[in-house]
Amino acid sequence: MLFKGTLEGKFVYITGGTGGIGTPFVRMLKEAGATVTAHDSKMEGDLVAGLNKICAQLQANTPDILINMAGYNVFNYCEEQNLKAIIDLNLMVPIRLSQAVLINMKRRNAGHIVTIGSMTALIPLPHLTGYVTAKAGLKGFSDSLRRELSGTHITVTHIVPRAVRTKMNTGTRAEINERTGVRYDEPEEVAKKIFKAIIQQQREVRLGWPERFFAFLNATFPCLIDCGLQKNRKIGEEILEADKARTKEKIQKEDSLKEY
Repeated sequence: MLFKGTLEGKFVYITGGTGGIGTPFVRMLKEAGATVTAHDSKMEGDLVAGLNKICAQLQANTPDILINMAGYNVFNYCEEQNLKAIIDLNLMVPIRLSQAVLINMKRRNAGHIVTIGSMTALIPLPHLTGYVTAKAGLKGFSDSLRRELSGTHITVTHIVPRAVRTKMNTGTRAEINERTGVRYDEPEEVAKKIFKAIIQQQREVRLGWPERFFAFLNATFPCLIDCGLQKNRKIGEEILEADKARTKEKIQKEDSLKEY
């Protein structure tokens, strides 16, 4: 059991707490004595569709800690991605929820807002344009908000994981990761590091090596990363074209069966 009693009596609201990293993380919070409410899309409906209602609920009953963990990625050509849907869930939801809790957190002069970003925001990869855009925006929002609140006792923590072995990294996403040598972290280990970051009220935590070094290179010498990712682009195109061919073949088979 980690840091028992540190979060005793704290009220935590979390999105994305019902699977992947969220399941072990919520368990750790509860073991530490926190009262946790996790948004459950199966029971409460879609986060984006119900955003106004959830914001009103958080304004009326503001948690001590807000954790924005919900998100998803899409591996595809930019023009074939539903960019609005990707950005709505990965960026607009955490921004709006953070806005909703700020009034009461400022009134109390206490609170903690946690955002879960992605290493792809610091090392933008091809064919993840929507996800990269949203997570880069979330990084900027978190940094700006943290500086805005620097004169208060409200903490903003931004977590930057690399690839995690969850359902998000399956199918073509798993294939590109395997063929380009992407390293994975296990959900339990990532959950422990997020938990520790909250306990220690850290500002930003970047997970994974050599990813942290590549993020530095991308910020300092982006042309090097441009060149280095040409292999990833070509492999990604191979995977996407093969997936298109499989989908087309499947549709043709289904159409031929309908004729009988």
